[in-house]
Amino acid sequence: MPPRLNYLARPKLKRPVMVAGLPGIANIGKLAAEYLVHKLKAVKFAELYSEHFPEWAIQEGGAVRMLKADFFYARPRGVKHDIILATADVQAASPAGQYALTGEILDLAERHGADTVATMAAYVLSPGETRRGVVGAATDPTTTKLLEEHGVELLAGGMIVGMNGLLPGLAAARGMHGFCLLGTTRGGLLDVRASEAVLRALSSVFGFDIDLRELHQHAAALKFKPPSFRLPEGIEEEPTYIR
Repeated sequence: MPPRLNYLARPKLKRPVMVAGLPGIANIGKLAAEYLVHKLKAVKFAELYSEHFPEWAIQEGGAVRMLKADFFYARPRGVKHDIILATADVQAASPAGQYALTGEILDLAERHGADTVATMAAYVLSPGETRRGVVGAATDPTTTKLLEEHGVELLAGGMIVGMNGLLPGLAAARGMHGFCLLGTTRGGLLDVRASEAVLRALSSVFGFDIDLRELHQHAAALKFKPPSFRLPEGIEEEPTYIR
C-alpha cells in the first residue's frame, strides 16, 4: 500500500509550526500531543496511512481500522501563528520506513508553509543520573539560543533515536528550523510528570499558556498500550540512548 494522505479539511494556516508527539518510551510525547489537542480544541484535518507502519489493525468498539498518523491545527490564545499537531498510533517499523514516513510528514509541513518542526520525546536516565526536567537539542544556532533562553538544558552528545530525531534533523535539510524537547524519565508505560515538564517548556518556547491541571486526569482516561517503537537494526535497547 503506497502512503496515502487523506485530507478531511483544507485549512488556510498562518505561518504554522509543526509539533509532533509520537509513541515511545513512557509515552511522553504521545501524551503531550494528545493533551494539546484536547486543551487547544485542535481540529483534525488530515490522516496519513502508510505501508511502513507495523502489520497490525486496531479494534475499536467492534470495528477494525488501520494504523495511521493524525494531523490537527490550532492557534493558541495570544499567538499570531498556527500550530500543526502531529501524532500517530505507532512509529514506523523499520529504519527505512522511519525515513520514508518522516519524509511524508515533512511534505505536509512544507506544503502548509511550516518553518519549524519540533518533537517531544523521552530522555531515559542512566542508573545514578539525577538530571531532572527537560533537555533538548536544536538544528541551528538561532533555535539553540531560543531553547537556552527558555531554560532548556542542551544536550552535549548522544543520539535521538527514531522519528523523534529524524523529524527535526531532516526538517533542517529542507531549510526549516528543528528542535526536540526531551522529558527526563526512568521509563515505564506512562510518565505524566515528564509530559508535564515538556509541555511547560514547549509553551514557553512558543509563547502561549496552557492549563495543565487536567493532565493527570486526561492521562488516566487514555488507553495507552506498551510502546510499539522499534529501534533501528543494529542498535540495542540501552539506557544510554536518548528517545
